[in-house]
Amino acid sequence: MSEVIVERVSAPPVPVAETCVQPARPYYRRGFWSLVVTQFQGALNETGLKNLVIFIILGTAMGRADRDRLVLVVGTLFALPFILFSMTGGFLADKYSKRRVAIWTKYFEIAVMLLAIAGLSWKNLNLEMAAVFLASTQAALFGPTKYGLLPELLPESQLSWGNGVLEFASFLAVIGGGVSGAILAGRA
Repeated sequence: MSEVIVERVSAPPVPVAETCVQPARPYYRRGFWSLVVTQFQGALNETGLKNLVIFIILGTAMGRADRDRLVLVVGTLFALPFILFSMTGGFLADKYSKRRVAIWTKYFEIAVMLLAIAGLSWKNLNLEMAAVFLASTQAALFGPTKYGLLPELLPESQLSWGNGVLEFASFLAVIGGGVSGAILAGRA
């Protein structure tokens, strides 16, 4: 009978100093908070603009039926881009870098707000209503990107918390936009 001798070979121990220990990613990373601020500012702009245009319409000297019709048009112009362009926003967020999409949609938002300022300065209701539509278009294109960025910015254990912070900022901005639109209309 032949004997088989099995010798155990173990890997040499790795010194503690050579181990690759990655520090935990803190939930307060700059990228996450930049996203929160960006979302807040965008929601404040679009809601404030919509309410400003509605209050300007309500303050004009025209028949009640015409005012009611124009308020309905502004509400439709605000909502329609979310139906038309949300899937396009998702496509863009999948095809291109989410960071790049976020940056370009913010550039688009700046251009839209400049258009809104021009419309308000010239008291051109058509430009103001076009700006409402374009501001909502920007939000619809940005929406899928902001939610797609969360898993890239936060560890999985912090995603629910991050969603909550983002939604909280969004609702504060919507409320602030409603109030600021009314205040600005009173000063116009």
